[in-house]
Amino acid sequence: MSPDFEQLIRQHSARIRRIARRYAAPAAVDDLVQDILVRLWRSHPSFRSDARVETWIYRVALNASMTHVKNSIRERAAQSALATSSPSFETTHGATGMADVLEHFLAQLGDIDASVLMMYLDGLTPEEMSSVLGVSANAISVRINRMKQKFSDTYVD
Repeated sequence: MSPDFEQLIRQHSARIRRIARRYAAPAAVDDLVQDILVRLWRSHPSFRSDARVETWIYRVALNASMTHVKNSIRERAAQSALATSSPSFETTHGATGMADVLEHFLAQLGDIDASVLMMYLDGLTPEEMSSVLGVSANAISVRINRMKQKFSDTYVD
């Protein structure tokens, strides 16, 4: 492994793990992280640097995550059904930190919206998100505004 690649992974390991946690069951997070790292390693020599590194990482990580989701669709559907029938967040968790609230909000979003929110929180522009997701920058801006409103309606008194 090249020192450049090792440094890149060290710098972005939290981002990679966060993406994996979004798309994998807790027991499968490490496996998905490993798959993302292998895919990054394989595609690193062809990375042209015409986009930001974060955009490339998101593209590779989200592609790996989508493959993971396709391979475990039954498990994902069962988790979704369980999540909708469980008691509300407030009654099960009581007073929690902002990270817990954000994690709960992310769990309520669809895959594209959750990806947009994670990239937004990481500072990517709508244009960069567009190149990763294949959705227009305008549509991404609309999604961001709707998520802000939904978050405000749900969590802000």
